[in-house]
Amino acid sequence: ILGEWCLATGGGTAPAVERTTMKAFFAFRRMSSLILFLCLATSKAIRNIDSESEVFARCTRKTHCEILSSKVDPDPNVANETEILVFFNSYQNISQHVNSIYQVVGDCENWWNVARENPAASRFPTDFLVLGVSSSDDLLPKLSEHPSIRSFSKQRQIDSRNLFSMEDETDQVDPELETDSPIEAGDDSESLKKFNIMGVDEDSAAEEEHLSHTRHILANSLTSITKFTGADVLWKKGHTGQGIKVAVFDTGMRKGHQSFRNVKERTDWTDENTLDDQIGHGTFVAGLIAGTHSQCSGFAPDAEVYAFRVFNRKQASFTSWFLDAFNYAMQIGIDVLNLSIGGPDFLDKPFVEKVWEMSANGIIVVSAIGNDGPRYGTLNNPADQLDVIGVGGITYEDTVASFSSRGMTTWELPSGYGRVKPDIVAFGKGIRGSTIGGGCRSLSGTSVASPVVAGMVTLLAEIADKRLLNPAMMKQVLAHSATPVANSHIFEQGMGKVDLLEAAKLVENYIPHASTIPESLDLTRCPYMWPYCTQPAYYSSMPVQVNLTVLNPLSVSGTIEDPKLVLHADGYAGEKPLIEAKFTYSENLWPWSGFLALSISVTKAGISMTGVVSGRVVFTVVSDRGEKSIVTVPLRINLIPPPPREKRLLWDQFHSLRYPSGYFPRDNLAIKNDILDWNGDHIHTNFKGVYDHLRARGYFVETIGTDWSCVDSMKYGALILVDPEEAYFDTEIDKIVNDVYVRGLSLLVIAEWQNVGTMKKLKFLDQNTQSWWLPQTGGSNLPQLNRVLEPFQMALSDRILDGTIRIKDQVINYESGTSVYKFPKGGRLYSILAKDAVSGSKRYFPVMGIHRTGTDVGNGRVAIYGDSNCLDGNHRRGPQCNVILDALLEFLCNNRTDETIFPPSLELKSSYLSDFGDLPVEMQGVHFSRYSNVVGDGKAPQCLNEVSDLPNATSLIPPVNNSDFLPHLPAPQGGFHPNSQQGLPYLALGFILTACGVGMYLRFCGAIALNKSISWDRIKLTSAESRTQLQEAQSKSQVGSPDANGTHKWSRHGKLHKRTNGQNIAHDNA
Repeated sequence: ILGEWCLATGGGTAPAVERTTMKAFFAFRRMSSLILFLCLATSKAIRNIDSESEVFARCTRKTHCEILSSKVDPDPNVANETEILVFFNSYQNISQHVNSIYQVVGDCENWWNVARENPAASRFPTDFLVLGVSSSDDLLPKLSEHPSIRSFSKQRQIDSRNLFSMEDETDQVDPELETDSPIEAGDDSESLKKFNIMGVDEDSAAEEEHLSHTRHILANSLTSITKFTGADVLWKKGHTGQGIKVAVFDTGMRKGHQSFRNVKERTDWTDENTLDDQIGHGTFVAGLIAGTHSQCSGFAPDAEVYAFRVFNRKQASFTSWFLDAFNYAMQIGIDVLNLSIGGPDFLDKPFVEKVWEMSANGIIVVSAIGNDGPRYGTLNNPADQLDVIGVGGITYEDTVASFSSRGMTTWELPSGYGRVKPDIVAFGKGIRGSTIGGGCRSLSGTSVASPVVAGMVTLLAEIADKRLLNPAMMKQVLAHSATPVANSHIFEQGMGKVDLLEAAKLVENYIPHASTIPESLDLTRCPYMWPYCTQPAYYSSMPVQVNLTVLNPLSVSGTIEDPKLVLHADGYAGEKPLIEAKFTYSENLWPWSGFLALSISVTKAGISMTGVVSGRVVFTVVSDRGEKSIVTVPLRINLIPPPPREKRLLWDQFHSLRYPSGYFPRDNLAIKNDILDWNGDHIHTNFKGVYDHLRARGYFVETIGTDWSCVDSMKYGALILVDPEEAYFDTEIDKIVNDVYVRGLSLLVIAEWQNVGTMKKLKFLDQNTQSWWLPQTGGSNLPQLNRVLEPFQMALSDRILDGTIRIKDQVINYESGTSVYKFPKGGRLYSILAKDAVSGSKRYFPVMGIHRTGTDVGNGRVAIYGDSNCLDGNHRRGPQCNVILDALLEFLCNNRTDETIFPPSLELKSSYLSDFGDLPVEMQGVHFSRYSNVVGDGKAPQCLNEVSDLPNATSLIPPVNNSDFLPHLPAPQGGFHPNSQQGLPYLALGFILTACGVGMYLRFCGAIALNKSISWDRIKLTSAESRTQLQEAQSKSQVGSPDANGTHKWSRHGKLHKRTNGQNIAHDNA
C-alpha cells in the first residue's frame, strides 16, 4: 500500500508534498532497514551459536599425543593419524576457530580438534588449534586456502630440546642440608641421571683437577653463588626482585617448597595431572633465580615466581604445550622468562615466532646456549635468536667451560656469515642450587648459567625505570657492562662475563640509545676477535664479512638508515680510500633488534698497503615514533699486499647443506648419539681446527658462499671441496674443468660415504608425523661429486670403510669413508687395509690419490681423499690428519710430491677401475629439490663480474607476524541449545521484513523513474565514502580497531604491534 501511495505521489503531486512524502519514506525505509538488519544479525548469531556449540562438541576429542607417543611402526596400508598445528591471523576462542575450519573443510570425520586442558586454552583466546588428522591429503590444501589461517605445521615432540645440566660429581649433596622427602628419595636421583644422559659429559679430568683454590673454598664452605657475584650488595640497597614476575619453563615445582617465599602460581602444560617437579631440574633452576636457602640462595628472593611445568617425567614435551604456555605468559604479564632448554632446529617456525611475539610484548627471554662445546657451530635455539639473551657458561677460574656451546650462528649460511653468540657468559660449573626436598646440591651446565643471568635480570628489572625496560635495553646493559674472558674468542664468550654491579650502574643511569653487539670492530685484537685477527685483508680477496646485532631499545620496531663507512686519515692513499664496505641490514628492527652485516673489501688503492686502517661504521636507528639514535662502531683492520697464488685457498661453502633444512645424516656413522649433520661445515665452525692449522702453515683461506661459475680462478692455488651435500650446476662443472686444465687451478676433494642401503637403514620413524624420514644424501653427495670428477677420469665408490692409516709415526682413523672407484693412468693411489661396512669384508682399498692433468704450466692438479672425519672437529676421534692435508696441499699448490706417502711405486701404469663395489646412486623417494639451491625450477648460477659484488652477509629477517594477543575474552556462556526453537520467530520476522524491503525498494525505484529530480548523489553514500568515514572514525580511537578482515586486535602494553605487508605499525592507544 505504501509503495503504491509513494508511486502515485511521486507521479503527480506538488513539489512540497513530494519532499514531505520522500522524507517520510526515507525515515521509514531507514527504520525498517535497521530492524531488518538487527533481526537478521540476531537470527544469524543464534544460528552461529547453535552450530558453533554443536560443531565444537562433535569435533573435539579428549586425546593428546598418544598417537605420537606410540612406538609401533605405522601400518602402510592404514591411514596414519597425526597432529598438525593450525595458526590463525587472530586470537579467538577455540570453539570459534573449530567452527571456522568446519565451515571450510566440512564434517570432521577425518579431522578433530584435540582438547587442550590447560589454563591458557580454558581461560583465554588462542591463535592456534591442535588438529588430529587421519589423512592430510585433502585437508591441507583446503586449510591453505582458508582466509583466516596464517600457516600450519606438524606437531613436534620436543625431546631434542635438551635440559642443559649435568650433575656435578665433585660436589656431593650435604646430608645436613638435605631434608627427608618421599619425592627426593624416590624419583629425583634416577631423573637426574637422565639429565647426565641427555647432556654431555662434564669437563675433562684435566680441567677438573685444575679448579682454582677459590673454587674449592667456595664448594667446601657451601657459599651461595649470589654472594660471589655481588648480589648481596644490591640486597642491602633494598633490591630483592620485588614486584617482578619471573617465569621458569621447566619441570615444575613442589607445592609449599620451603626454599621459596613468593611462588605465585604453578601450572602444568603436559599430559600428566600433576604440578610437582618429579625430576629436580625445575626446582634447581627456580632456586637460582629466587631461592631463599642460606647456602644456595637465589638472586631475587622476593620476585614473584611462576612455575610452568612444560616437561613430563619422561623429559618430553610438545610444541603445542610450549605455545599455550607462552601465550599464557603474555596474558598474565610475565616480565622475565628463563628457558634452560634448547635444540638445533632454528627453523621450528611456530616455536621461533612465538618467542619473537613474547619479546615484542616486553618479556625478557633468557636462554641457555647449549652443552655441545667445545665444538664450534653448536649453538642452540632459542638462545641463538637476535631478541633472546643467549647465555654460555664459565668456570670459577674465569675460563669458558668446555661444555659451553660455541658460535657462530649458522642461520646465515651458506651465503652470509654468522652472528656473535653467546651474548654473554656466566658461572655455570659446580653451582649450588635448590633440591626438591629443600636442600642444596651442585650442578653444571649452561642451564645453570642461564638462571644465574635470569636472576640478575630480575634484580636489574626492579631497579630499572619501568618506562624504559624492554628486552633490548636489558641485553644492552648486560653486554656492554660485561668483562671479556682472557684468552677466549668472541664466538666462545660473546661480550664476556656478566658483571651484575656494573650492569646495575648502567641501569640506574640509563638513557635509551641504539647500539650493536659487538660494540666495536677491532679486527686486529687477538685472540678475542678470532678469526678476523688471524688473517689480514688484501686486495682481490673475498670480502671480510662481519654481522652485527643491532639493539633498538627505543621501540619494538624500527628501521636502519644511511649506513656508511667513514675512514680516518690512515684509510686513504692520497684521496683514494684503501677499503670500502657494502651493507645488508634488517628491513625492520623487530622485535627490538635486527642485524647489520658489512662486507669489507680492499680497493685497488690498497694493493700494496701494509698496516692498520681505521675508521668507523655509522648508521641511524629510527624508532616507530620517529626518534633517532646515531650508532657509531669503531673499526680497525689489518691490510697486507695480496699473497702469492700458491698460498691462497678457496673453501667452498655453497655446496654444504645441513639440518635443520632437511635430514642430512652424520658423517661418522660410529657416532650414535648425534644422527644429524647440523654444525654448518664451515671453516670457522666444525672445521675450525683445519683453519687454524692452515693459517699456521702460511696459507690464506677464503670462503665462497655462491656457486663457482664466475670466480676468478687465477687468484687461487686450490679450490677445496669438503664433504659437500649440494648438487652442481653444469656451468660450474664446465668452469672447474677449464680452470684445472687451462688456468692452473688445483682441486682438492675430501669426501664421505654414500650408500643407498645404509641410507635406508638410517631412516627413522618421526613420531610427530607418523612418517618415515629418509636421508637426502649420505655423508656426502657422491653422485654429484662424481659428476665433478668424471672429466678427470675419477670416481668414488659406494663402499663405507673403517680402518687406520699409519703415516710418519702417526695413526689416523679412517671412519665411514669411501674408496676410490676409478682413477686415471699416471696418478698415484694410496691404499689401506679396511673393513667394508656394506659387505663386511676386510681387504685393501684405495682411499687417496693424486694426479697431474698435464705437464704444461697451465695444467692444474687433482687430489682426492675419501674421509673428512679426520678433519671435522666435532666428530673426529683421534688426531687431526694434518700430515695428509699438508702433503696433498703441497702437491696441489707447489707441485711437490711427498715420496714418503706417494712413492713412485704407487703410480698407475694403466687406468684403475675397481672390481669391488659400485658407483653410488641417489636415493629414490626423497625431495632433494626442496633443500637444494641448485636442483629445481628457476634455480640458476649467479654470474657476478667482480668479487667485490658478491652477496653481503645476511641474516634471517623475522617474517610477517600479525598474531599479537587479545585481551582477556571470556569463553562463550549460555546461548540457545542446538535443538531450541526459540530462534524461529526471529527468522520468520526476518523473512517478512526482507520481503517488505524488496517490495518497497522496487516501488521506490518506480518513483525515481517517474521523478527525474531525485538524484542518487542525494540519497546514497558510496562504498568508497563509507570506507573513508570509517577510517576517519577509527583514527580517532585506535584501541580495538578492526584490521582489514574485521578482526580486532589489542596489546597488553598499550601498543598495537602488527606487521602488515612486511611493515611494522605501532599505534599509541587513546
